[in-house]
This record gives sequence, C-alpha cells and structure tokens, in this order.
Amino acid sequence: MLVTTSYNPSPELWGKAGRLAASYNGRLVPRKKYALEHLRRNHQDNALLLVTRDEIRYYEDEHPAYFFHPSMALVRVKRMQRGESDLLIEVSGAASGHVIVDCTAGLASDAIVFSYAVGSQGSVTAIESEDIPAMLIHEGLAVYESEIAELNEAMRRIEVRKMQHLAYLQQLADQSVDIVYFDPMFRNPIEESQAISHLRRSANDDAVSLASISEARRVARKSIVLKENRNSQEFARLGFEHVLRSTTKTTYGVIRLC
Repeated sequence: MLVTTSYNPSPELWGKAGRLAASYNGRLVPRKKYALEHLRRNHQDNALLLVTRDEIRYYEDEHPAYFFHPSMALVRVKRMQRGESDLLIEVSGAASGHVIVDCTAGLASDAIVFSYAVGSQGSVTAIESEDIPAMLIHEGLAVYESEIAELNEAMRRIEVRKMQHLAYLQQLADQSVDIVYFDPMFRNPIEESQAISHLRRSANDDAVSLASISEARRVARKSIVLKENRNSQEFARLGFEHVLRSTTKTTYGVIRLC
C-alpha cells in the first residue's frame, strides 16, 4: 500500500503520513504534482492511502474511495438530542453507564450511537477483524470533527480493537459487559445499499458462529442483539427468539438475559 498526501503538505501532514505508513506497513511516497493514478501506476501498487488535513481516503483498483464518516450516526444522534428514540438503543436496552461490545464494527456507525447513549460513564469497544476498516475507524474516530460536540466526544471514547470477535469475547470474564452487538455482512445482501457494497469489498464476510453467540451469552448481563435482513434465517439458526417486526428491509433480533 502506498501512502501519500494532498498537494503541498505541511510538515505536520507529512509527519502524519509517515506515521500511518509505519503503522500500517505502507510505503510513503511524495505527492509532488502527480495525480494519484500516476503514483499507483509508477510504483506498481493498486492500493493507496491519501492523507489530507481533514481525513484519510483509501483507494484500491478502480473502486471509489473508501473513508471514515459517521454517516447515519450523525442523523440518529441529532434525533436523540431532540428527544426521539433510536430503535437500536431501544431494543438493546442501552443506557447511561453501560458497557457495550460491538463485535462487527465496520465503519462504526452503530458504535457511535451506542457511545452517545451510554455517555462518559459507559464504554464501547468496537471489534473489527479486517485491516482497512479497522485502520479507517481507528484514525477517523480520533480526529473527525462534526458540528455536534457530544457526537465528537462519543467518537473519541470508542476503543477500537483489530481482532476476531470470538477471540475477544473468549478473553472476557463472565457477565463483564452489558450488551453484545452483531451486525455482520448479511447472508442475502441488500444490493441497492451503496455504502454497504463499498464496505463489503474489505469486510469479513463470515457468518456469526454459534460459538460467538455462546460466548456472548456468557459475558453479557443484559442483551445480545443481531441486525440482519428481516427475512433472514440467521435469527432462528443463532437462537434469537425475539425478532422485531419491520416494515424496512432490516430488523433486529434480541436475546434478553435479564
């Protein structure tokens, strides 16, 4: 993977690019006046990380850029600030002070909403097994600035772990967290979801295992939540007895533990 900057980088930006190259096994190359495509062709590498003052963007082959953005979390937090309910928070029972494990973080949209809901007295750990999403959320959550101070604070509080979620759950003590959340790549993709189709390129496509649900039952005190296609057979396979009726294409299954 090549790592470069926007044109005419400041010393600080060049230093940041160097840090990212060292951290993620990249090759730092000066941008000079070259187009990104020229750099990739000249250095014979189809993967490139572009570091700018406000964000980092990942390019691979001919696909659109892949970057961190709070996405719908921004809209959902605004609604919660107006006193409206959020379905994920409602079904999970998440509240101030709770400890949450998001086992399939992706680009961390749900982790952000959880973090806002549990506040500074709670905690959210976002588990992401794949290199590129883990890198983007680790870096993006630390620096992204929205117009909502509480949202920025929620993003900064999230702890990102790059590892398999089963391995993470296995190292936790019994009943040591409140809620365990799974939002895997759907077995039957919703193809018209453009954001998810981009994410799928770099995501872990494995189904949630029965072993992971067993570990979640051991470590969670309050609930286990699974997001899936509303007609998915995964709810039944994994033992989610309570599945919300939905007029949308996705829904939540919940295992209540108390």
